[in-house]
Parts: sequence; C-alpha cells; structure tokens
Amino acid sequence: MISKKRLSLSVKLNLLIAVVILLLSTGLMWISYRVYSDKINAVYIQQVERAAKAAGNELIPDYVRYFWDEINTDSFREIRAEAIRAGDENMIRDWLISRPSWFYSERFPKEWEEYDLSAADGSSGRDTEMTLYYDYQILTDMLETFMEVFDISVAYLQFDEDGVTYNLMDPQEDLFYIGSVEEPIPEFSEYGDNEYIPATIYHSSYGWLCSTTYPLDDTTYGLPAGTVGVDTDMEMVARSCRMFLVHCSVFVVLITAAAMAAGMFVMHRIVVDPLRQLAQAATNFADDDDNLTMDDVIRLDINSDDEIGDLYRQIRAMESRIVSYTDNMMRITAERERVNTELNMAEKIQRDMLPAVFPAFPDHSEFDLYASMTPAREVGGDFYDFFLTDETHLAVVIADVSDKGVPAALFMMASMILIRYRTIKGGTPAEIMTEVNRLIWRSNHSRMFVTVWMGIIDLTTGVMTCTNAGHEYPFIRGADGEFRILKDKHGLVVGGMEKTVYRDYELKLEPGDAVFVYTDGVPEANDPAAEMFGMNRLEASLNRSPKDSPREILDRVKADVDVFADGAKQFDDLTMLCLEYKGPAAPQHADAA
Repeated sequence: MISKKRLSLSVKLNLLIAVVILLLSTGLMWISYRVYSDKINAVYIQQVERAAKAAGNELIPDYVRYFWDEINTDSFREIRAEAIRAGDENMIRDWLISRPSWFYSERFPKEWEEYDLSAADGSSGRDTEMTLYYDYQILTDMLETFMEVFDISVAYLQFDEDGVTYNLMDPQEDLFYIGSVEEPIPEFSEYGDNEYIPATIYHSSYGWLCSTTYPLDDTTYGLPAGTVGVDTDMEMVARSCRMFLVHCSVFVVLITAAAMAAGMFVMHRIVVDPLRQLAQAATNFADDDDNLTMDDVIRLDINSDDEIGDLYRQIRAMESRIVSYTDNMMRITAERERVNTELNMAEKIQRDMLPAVFPAFPDHSEFDLYASMTPAREVGGDFYDFFLTDETHLAVVIADVSDKGVPAALFMMASMILIRYRTIKGGTPAEIMTEVNRLIWRSNHSRMFVTVWMGIIDLTTGVMTCTNAGHEYPFIRGADGEFRILKDKHGLVVGGMEKTVYRDYELKLEPGDAVFVYTDGVPEANDPAAEMFGMNRLEASLNRSPKDSPREILDRVKADVDVFADGAKQFDDLTMLCLEYKGPAAPQHADAA
C-alpha cells in the first residue's frame, strides 16, 4: 500500500506566507494603479475642459451660426455631393468663395452684391477676405491656435440638429469634411442637441480618446450656434498605465520571492527546526525501551517562552518523571518487597498522570466535567484525560489498554503522553489518532493495543468533533433530558495496524446537553452469578436522575455497579467521564467607575 505523501509544516507555512504576500501586494498594486491612472486621467480631463471652455469663450457664436446656416442649404449639399463624386474639393472651395463672409453680409450687404473682383493671383472667383472661405480659414486658424496652446490632439466645430451631429470644420480634415454626419458616440447618447458634454474618456475607432464639447449658444437671436469639440489622444496614457502595471507586477514578484526566502529562513529557525528536533528526540526516547536514564531525557537548545518552549518543557518534565519512576522501580526490584513497592509506585505514577482536581478549570463556566478511574488491580490499563488546547477548545479522551497490571499501566502512560503531545500540535481527533497509531505501532514490540474515544469541543459553539478507535459507544443527553446511546462509527484500535486512518464526526451540544463515556469495565461488571451489569442497566442508571451534575451521575453509576456486583471480584478497570455543556461564557464587562 502506497502511503499518501504529506506536506511538511515548512511547506504549509511558506505557502501561507506566499498567499498572504501575493494578496496584499496585488491589492496594493491595484490601488496604486488606480490612483496613478486616475491622476493622469484627471490631468487630461482638466486639459480638454480648459481648452474647450477657452475656445467656446473666444469664438463668436454668431460667426459659427452664420457658417452653419450657409452650409445647411440645398445649394451646398448639391455642390458637396457633386464634389465628392468628382473627387474635387476645389468645387467646395469655389462655392465658399462665392458666398459672403459673415462680417460683410452683416455690415455691407449691398456692397457685397456689387463685389466681383478677381483674386490677386489671377484666379477667378471671390477669394478675398469678403468671402465665406475666408471665414472658414479664420475659424480653422483659431482652432489650430487652441490646439497648439493647450497641447490637444483635435479641436473642431459641430452642429447638432434632431439628434444628428453635422461637422462644420476640423483643421486636420479637408473640405469634404464640411457638412458630413459624425458617427454617433454611445457615451454621449444621453445628451441633447448642442449641450455641454463633460470630458469623457472612451474607446473609439481612433483608439482611446478624452473628449468634451462646449456649447456656442449666446447668440443675438437666442439660437444655438453649435458646439466646439476638443479631443486628446489617450493611447500614450493607456500605454503608460500598462507599463506601470507591468513594473508593479515585477516588483510584486520580486517582493514575494524575497519574502518567501526570508519566511523560509525564519520559519525554519523559530518553528520547523525546533519542532523537528522535539519530535525526533521524543521518538528516540520512546524507542529506547530499556535502561532509561536521565541522559536519555530530551535536551535541546530551546529557550523560547512561546508554545514551542512550553511543549519542550512539558515533554522534558514528563520524560524526567518517567525516568525517575522507572529508576525507582528498578532499585526496589532487588528488595524483598519488590512487587508491592513496584505496584505502589506504578499506582502513584498512574494517579499522578490522571487529572484529579475538580472542578478542573474554575475560570471556565462553559462546562462542568467529572471523571473517575477504579483499577481492577493496583494499577490499570484504563485512562482518561482532559485539557484545554486553547482558551476556546477542550479536549476529552478516554481509553482502555488491552492488558492489565503494570505493563498496561506503562503502555497507558506512553499512549496518554503521545495523545496529549500530538493534540498540542493541533488537528482534528481523527488526524491525532492517525498519527498516534503510527507512532505506537512502530515501537509496539509487545503488540498491545488501546481503544480510544476522543472529542474536542468548541466552547463558543458547542460543536464537538469526535472520533472512535474501537471504543465503547458514548451516551448523549439531549434536549429531552434523557441519555441515549450513540452508535457512532468505530475505527480500528490504536496500535493494531500501522496505516489505519480514522474518521471524524460532529456532535452539536446545546446548553444542558451532556456526553457520558466509559470503558467496558462498567457494562461488563459481574455479579456473584457471573451475570453482567449490561447496557440496559447502565442506561437506566443514567436516566434515574439525568439532570444531575456530572459528579452526581458518576457517583450514582458507580454505586449501582457496586450494588449489582454484591462483593464479586472486579476483573476489569472501571473508568467513566461525563461532560456537561453549559453554553458559551458571558461577555466580560468592565465595572462602572
């Protein structure tokens, strides 16, 4: 069977660092890009607005209106159509020359009718300053001046009528442009004829443009004279923004790489390497079955005051106690009362290893818990344990070793230490049992095994994640106040097979709900006639007064078992644990001053 390749802690930490840095860098890069592009766009928007306003204030509306009235005639449209067919813009030029300028048509209409001079270069037609063509040149020269002064791409004149935009003049276009219909711009569709259109950046057939129009409507007759439009090319701005984004991306990649390298170094130094050393040292201690001395106790250069330092000191203290107890037992072996002393010492070890102070955590009002263990001999193979993994999670364990006496007690201590040590590292009960099973199986030369039920409850929500490694079914007290057996799915016993994988399941405890777990010594207790106490009597005992506290419940069950046994010899350890969930802790409020 091929084992699943695992990801080391260093890889997980480095991936986490990389993801966090990438997210932060990407967010900062996007914000920088938006600020950068918005500032540049604002400059160009202000530029075209100023240019359009200046042109609108300088141009004479009546001048432009007169030009529009002249070309908005059937005569001009016919000439323009004929010029387009012939491909000769001089036909339009000659028509413009044939029309009077705005100044002369307004001031000297009679003189214009009599005017019939030839041009100075000898060409025929009216091409002096008294013609409409001269007006066209004056207006285009003014637009060119605005383009140069304000550094814009295009300035032009247009006239809107019934939703259609007609082009009047553009310095960059030829005479065919006069009177042409401008292609509609979707971004400007909401505005009416000859209205002011704020500067807008949009994509057109010419690329990215920033455009605005300024109305020329202050005329003598109160009629609109058209609009002056201003465009500036934004392609260079778009390219600049894209280059900025590329540079930021390169910077993000470099920063991420540097941070990952630094993170790998720091994480290896302060987290991964110390944990690896702890795991290896603990494994070496567990593998050394014989002749344990104080020289075998873990000694590492770990002086930190964080959780890793706490874990190191706890492991060292536990190993020191194990070595100390083992040395005492070996010294007493040569003495006459070797057996009694050994049993007494083992009983003390077991008693010291099991939590025995109740209430266990007075500062935590979220739960009430009580446990007891009565060995069949001086020492037993059962054990229970409970401890806080953090301020909001409580781990509960009950287990039964396959043997009795001193060997079972030693196996029990090793199993208890491994489970607690592995739980401190984190993970679900199933993940914890999977790794503990692997560690026990590798050094289990006696081929003993242990059944385990484990649960970790979130004290803020009442959700308890559990796993069952071949242990007895738990009893659950629910909303109706009755204890009922929960036939959860069993996994294989711990220490049975190396690659056993366990599964989690969840219990949702509401305030007042309780969990009762036990070892097989309770239902299998015998009376003098060799009849077992059984699950039905156990359930009935639990439900005689189900709302009692965990301690009262355990005392009552123990008393019922003793009455049933009627003095018969007990052949198995009798271990029980009851946890009542009372709900999340009330929030702390400061005292009023």
